[in-house]
Amino acid sequence: MATMNELIQWPPPGRYILAISGGADSMVLLHLMAQAAASRHYELVVAHFDHGLRATSAADAAFVATTAARYGLPFEQHAAHLGRASEAAARTARHDWLQAVRARHHAAAVLIAHHADDQLETSLLNLARGSGRLGLAPMALSPAILRPLIGVSRTPLRRYAVAHKVSWREDPTNADLTNPRNLLRHRLLAGAPDAWRAHYLGLITELAARNTAIDETLGEMLSAAHIEPQIYSFSREVIHTLTLAELQELILATARRLAPGVQLDRRLIAEVAAFARTGRTGTHRPLRQGIVLMLKKGIIVLTTNRPL
Repeated sequence: MATMNELIQWPPPGRYILAISGGADSMVLLHLMAQAAASRHYELVVAHFDHGLRATSAADAAFVATTAARYGLPFEQHAAHLGRASEAAARTARHDWLQAVRARHHAAAVLIAHHADDQLETSLLNLARGSGRLGLAPMALSPAILRPLIGVSRTPLRRYAVAHKVSWREDPTNADLTNPRNLLRHRLLAGAPDAWRAHYLGLITELAARNTAIDETLGEMLSAAHIEPQIYSFSREVIHTLTLAELQELILATARRLAPGVQLDRRLIAEVAAFARTGRTGTHRPLRQGIVLMLKKGIIVLTTNRPL
């Protein structure tokens, strides 16, 4: 059986921001990285983002600050007071702040304590929400965000915490079964065989590799089609060589280039793709956030600049 040291995806020597919530997984990450800092030549900064969503959040922040001081590590914190913000909005605010901390400290990356079970649960939740290929293989590789624990499941991490006397703060909402993730974790996946979990995680890895290849191809097509700022032009002849699924991917990728963060559901993308195939020359179809698809002689144009 592999040891914890062998399971960790250790980053190369450098300066890193540790995103520490105070929960068991992040405190194990902090312990592992602090213990290895000298031998692996790490410079570490502990960062804690207080969402302000729970009554215990100030105590969580104080706990992380005290632990960072005990390890002799610099500490950064931010209290956001997000109120009733959605999970997605809270996640975006947290990631934006962590990347700002990374830039301020000239760090190589932010280290997050996501592990194998987090990836499995997120993929299944996204499947239930009708997510596409990116949602089914979440936690894609990024040079700015590293996940050293992604190859480790929750059980050995908890065993490590107990064996090494790593203290943590338990989030009381983790027992709330009205939360879809908690219901999935405690009821639906509780009895899942290890072999099934391993198989599903293997499928996620395969899909992630395919996603990388798809995104590289899309990137090449977009580079060739980028004729002016905020204008992408594609030959209608090329468009007709694509399958409907490929055309939808191309339209979605272009829209995200024109308006990063734009939300386009599958139905809308399917409608726009059908219009690109069968619409009349000289007509146009609005998407969202000012994006318009226009049909011209021999080309289709995606732009946020209407007068073309």
